[in-house]
Amino acid sequence: MTRLESLCYGVMMAEGWTPGSRSWRNNNPGNLRWSKFQKGQRDGFAYFESFAAGWLALWFDLFCKCQGKTSTGLTGESNLFQLFDKWAPASDGNDPTKYALTVAVRLGVSPFEKLKWFIADV
Repeated sequence: MTRLESLCYGVMMAEGWTPGSRSWRNNNPGNLRWSKFQKGQRDGFAYFESFAAGWLALWFDLFCKCQGKTSTGLTGESNLFQLFDKWAPASDGNDPTKYALTVAVRLGVSPFEKLKWFIADV
């Protein structure tokens, strides 16, 4: 498993990927609000034709963020705290600090790990 795939898995677990959850029903392991790969939207979140399509969307979104190729302001020098401040902002009722710590612990990395590290082996 690549580092980016591990990050995707960490996000999927933090998003509550369990049978019956919104992410499960929408084949959207990252609970993405929008993706160019989506089939449509339900309750403000993208839904996908299959888990594989949803996984690809999550992978692609994180890959672009790790490269600094999104409008979020993130770059390869950004860290997990900064990523999850954009991914799951407090303004949306989330706790981005807890999110970053949860994913970092699951992956066995520092929450200060730079995003470029996650794509070094892709």
